[in-house]
Amino acid sequence: MLLSLLVFTLAALALFLSSQALLSRLFRLLPLNLLFFLLLPGIFLHEFSHILMAELLRVKTGELKLRPEFSDGQLRLGSAQIASTDPLRLTLIGVAPFISGTLALWLLFNFGLGDFLWYWKLGLGYLVFAIANTLFSSPSDLQAAAMPLVLVVILFGLFSLTNLDLPPNLIPALQTFFFQLTRLFTYTLGINLVLLLPAWLISARIKA
Repeated sequence: MLLSLLVFTLAALALFLSSQALLSRLFRLLPLNLLFFLLLPGIFLHEFSHILMAELLRVKTGELKLRPEFSDGQLRLGSAQIASTDPLRLTLIGVAPFISGTLALWLLFNFGLGDFLWYWKLGLGYLVFAIANTLFSSPSDLQAAAMPLVLVVILFGLFSLTNLDLPPNLIPALQTFFFQLTRLFTYTLGINLVLLLPAWLISARIKA
């Protein structure tokens, strides 16, 4: 169980770093609106997840913006206005895109793939790319995403210390879940690295 968690965490971290590197270079090479529409499914899911979790926790929300803009020297492809609240609810709101995004990726992996035509699989691959690359819009999102993993480790640690028996099918199911997500993260990481090399070469050529 701990091995699957560790592999999943490392894959998520590698995906975050590759996504930040790729998007920063694509921003210099592509029109901003084109980059926005390329990632629109993931951007919408990310920002809507913040809003939905805030509403469920009875935290006031404001405008949901789905357009690129600069704020504090950083590029934002979308934003959601959330009122200040206690640290627990802020953490849950911050982690919402990671939870909804990983769930969407898991559903695509388990129910979207099958004996379909190539263009259907190509469309699913695009959705995976867009959602996975917008799971973490900032380092704070990555920190928030670590909270569920920490809670899982604490929970299993408590069960171990108290010698309580876990449901027999729980651990294999969780291992399968994390390994499936790791495969999807690795798939997107591979695409990012393939795109990153020509993007880096073109950026270097432009600077020269």
